[in-house]
Amino acid sequence: MTEAVSFAPHQLIKQGAKLVTGWEDVVEELPTEIRAELFPVEATSAAERATLFEQALSPTEKKLYELIRVEAAIHVDELVEATGLSSSETLASLCEMEMRGMIRQMPGKHFVRNLL
Repeated sequence: MTEAVSFAPHQLIKQGAKLVTGWEDVVEELPTEIRAELFPVEATSAAERATLFEQALSPTEKKLYELIRVEAAIHVDELVEATGLSSSETLASLCEMEMRGMIRQMPGKHFVRNLL
């Protein structure tokens, strides 16, 4: 049974209310055009993006990423053999890279690069 004091908050939640704990929560809900006007983003060159991308990779991820191609899938066993990493290290790094959207796993533990 719903308490009388809970009626209004429950109605707001049903209508899709969002918890606001700071100004960031409000800005997040603004339309993209308004956010772009309020917080303009500086354009970055391809070289700057590549540098930032490289800095975001761990040494293990760099080794793997250099071997993975867009046009041809490579099997996890080939990556282990080529890098000299353990299979657990390789799989952990591949999982992390996949979660960040850098690579994609194909059927049979084959991996390809995503176009960034």
